[in-house]
Amino acid sequence: MASFHTKRMCILLLGLLLIPTTLTSAFNFQPTSQSNKKATTLPKPDPQNPERYIPPSTYSSTKLYAPTDTLVRAGPLPFLIRLVQSDKYEQAVLKYMYDSKTSDLKNAQGNMDWFFKAPDVWVEQKMLEQQGKREVYDYGKDPEPLRLVLSLVWASCVAGLGGRVAWQLIHGNRNLF
Repeated sequence: MASFHTKRMCILLLGLLLIPTTLTSAFNFQPTSQSNKKATTLPKPDPQNPERYIPPSTYSSTKLYAPTDTLVRAGPLPFLIRLVQSDKYEQAVLKYMYDSKTSDLKNAQGNMDWFFKAPDVWVEQKMLEQQGKREVYDYGKDPEPLRLVLSLVWASCVAGLGGRVAWQLIHGNRNLF
């Protein structure tokens, strides 16, 4: 029984440690870094492997915004892809920069986050933007603080309800509420 409570406390503490990191970067309390500045060159296709792209000399994987920002901006799927398949993620960002001829790393990363979240919606948005039927959306912009607060409140409610249901089921109570 004690190990269950210990695991639960560890998960709670981990969640509480991630919140300040996310909110700090979302509210821009951190000093602006080099990732906000545009790169001067674009990636190039790799001559040995046409599926891969060579990053520009000014590029560094440390210039990408934090994985917690990916989680807040686009949800768990792009976050997991970024953690588990980091090379695929970086190559997708470089490919987008090359194809769109943009040197804005933050915008390219935001586009790939949304692509991994919902490819069909992202492709439709881009197609309608090119046809002039829909306003161009800036995927690289920071999320609004109100959205972050509401998401945090909603996530707390869902986690609390899920914890209550799990607690009742573990202790054999079939009356979940």
